[in-house]
Amino acid sequence: MKRILTFIALLFLSHLAFSQNIWLNEIHYDNAGTDQGEFIEIALQNAGSYTLSDFTITLYNGNNGAQYDARTMDTFTVGGSVEGITLYYLAFPENGVQNGEEDGLAISYQGTVVAGQFVSWEGVLTATDGPASGMTSTDIGVAESSATLVGQSLQLGGTGSMYSEFTWQEAQTATMGAINANQQFGAFTPDPEPSEYPTGFTAIAQGFDIVVSWTDAGGTQPPHRYLVLAADHILSGTPQDGTPVADDMDFSDGNGAANIDIGIGTVTFTGLTSATTYYFNIFPYTNSGEYIDYKNDGTPPQAETSTSNLTVILQEDFESQTLGDWQAYSVTGDLLWEPSSFSNNWFARMSGFSGGPLENDDWLISPALNLENYHNEVLTFITAMNYTGPALQVKISTDYEGSGNPGQAEWTTLEAVLSAGSWEWISSGQIDISDYDGNQVFVAFQYTSNTTEAATWEVDDIMIVGEANVGISNPLQTLNVNVYPNPADSYIRLDLSRGQYRVSLFTIQGRLIDQFLLDDGQNTIDLGMVPKGLYFLKVTDLEKGTTGTVKVTIN
Repeated sequence: MKRILTFIALLFLSHLAFSQNIWLNEIHYDNAGTDQGEFIEIALQNAGSYTLSDFTITLYNGNNGAQYDARTMDTFTVGGSVEGITLYYLAFPENGVQNGEEDGLAISYQGTVVAGQFVSWEGVLTATDGPASGMTSTDIGVAESSATLVGQSLQLGGTGSMYSEFTWQEAQTATMGAINANQQFGAFTPDPEPSEYPTGFTAIAQGFDIVVSWTDAGGTQPPHRYLVLAADHILSGTPQDGTPVADDMDFSDGNGAANIDIGIGTVTFTGLTSATTYYFNIFPYTNSGEYIDYKNDGTPPQAETSTSNLTVILQEDFESQTLGDWQAYSVTGDLLWEPSSFSNNWFARMSGFSGGPLENDDWLISPALNLENYHNEVLTFITAMNYTGPALQVKISTDYEGSGNPGQAEWTTLEAVLSAGSWEWISSGQIDISDYDGNQVFVAFQYTSNTTEAATWEVDDIMIVGEANVGISNPLQTLNVNVYPNPADSYIRLDLSRGQYRVSLFTIQGRLIDQFLLDDGQNTIDLGMVPKGLYFLKVTDLEKGTTGTVKVTIN
C-alpha cells in the first residue's frame, strides 16, 4: 500500500509541475485612434490534463493595484496546437484591456499565481487584491501606444517550450490563436555566436545627446541583436556568454548599455554631461537569457565623441504643478494655459473647448532670457495634441516688454516639429535661436481656436541651451584661429597656429557633415558638395584640448 501511495503522490506532484507551464503569449491593448481588436492569448502545455476553469486570468489597474476584470480559461476560444502547446485567446468586443501606464495581468491556477506570470506593461505595479495581492509585477519591456497600428500586437518570439525561453517583441502583425511571428515551439537549439562585427560604427554628439549608429553585420551567422556599451571612460573587457546585460540609460554612474534589434542601426543616449568625452563599444549576439552568445573575440568596433560645452539657460518641466516662471495671457477668450497632468507627468495645457469650440487667442510666455552671454543657443521642447484646430505656433521676440498684451510686440515664428495628434508626444527638434541676442528675449507658444475647431495642445520639457561666451566676439580667437570668408561659397579657409587640429562641420541640428585633421598654417576646405545653409564649425586644438565653435553660412 505504501508503494501505491508513493506512486500516486508522484503523479500528483507531476501534475502540479505541468500546471506551471502556462504563460501570456500575446496581447493587444492600444492602437492609433479608437482602440479595437483588443485581445489576450495564453499558451498552455499539456492542456488535456487540466480543467480549464481552474485557470484564471486577472487584469490589474496600475493606478491603485486593484483587479478590474477576471476570466477563467474555459471562457477563452481554442486556437492552434503545436508540439503539445495549445493557444487560447479572449477577444474583447470593445475596450477591455486598459492602456494606461503600469497595467498588468496575473495567471493563477486554483487561486495561486503561476510563477513568473504576474506581468505588466509600461511599468511595474503592486497588486492590492485578487490572487496576486501583495506581489510586484514584472514589466514585459515592450509597450503599445496611440501610434501602434490597428491589427498589431505585442508577442513572444524565439524557440522553446516555456516562458523563459522566449523574448517579448515590439508590436507587429497580430497572430491571435496562432503561433507568433519568429516563434517556434519545441526543444531549443542555440545558434552559434555571430560570425562578424557590424561596420560603420560611429558616435555623433547633438547637444546633450549622442547618436550612435552602425551597419548590420553579415556573415554565415548573422546576429539576433546588438549590445551597445557606453561610458565616460575608456571601456575595457567584454560581456560574458550566458549573462545578459540589461538596458541602462542612466549615466549617473558613468556607464550605460542598450540592447538593439537588427535592422535599426542606431541608438541615442540622452541627458549626458556637457563637455564630456564618451566611449562606445558594440557586441553582436545570438540567442537570449542563459543561452546568450556574444561575439567577443578580436577587437569590437569602438567610437568616441564629446558633448558640446553647453549651459542650460532655461528649463521647465512643470513638475512643480504650476506654470513656473511662465505667464499665461489671453488676448481673446476667457480660457487660459494651465498646468495639467496625466499618469503622474505634469505639463502645460490649453484647450479652447468649453461646452463647444470657442474663439481664443492665448499665449504661454517665457520669463525674460538674457542671451548676451551665450552663443549657439538652441531651443527644444515636446508637444502632444488631440482633436482638430489651428496649429500651435512657437514665437520669439526681442521687444516684448515682459507683461501686457503680446500682440503689441513684434514676434518671429520659429519652425518646429509638432505633434500630429492622438496625444502622441513629439520632439520639436533642435531650433536655432542664436540670431536673437539681447538681455530681454522672450519665447512664447501661441494657441488659437475658433467657433468651429478647438484642438487641445500640451507642451512639456522646454529647454534652451547655449555655449557660454568667453568675453570676445569670436570664440575661435582663444585658439588663434581665423576662419574666412564667412559667409562662404565653394570653400572656406582656416589660418591655424602651430599644432594639429580636428575641424568638424555640423548642421544646425548637430549632425556631423564632415571632419578633418589639419596642421598649422593656411588650410582650405572644399564646400562645393555641401548644401546651402547655416552650419557650426568646431575646431579642437588636439595638443591643448581646447575647443571653439563658430557659425558658418554657406551661400
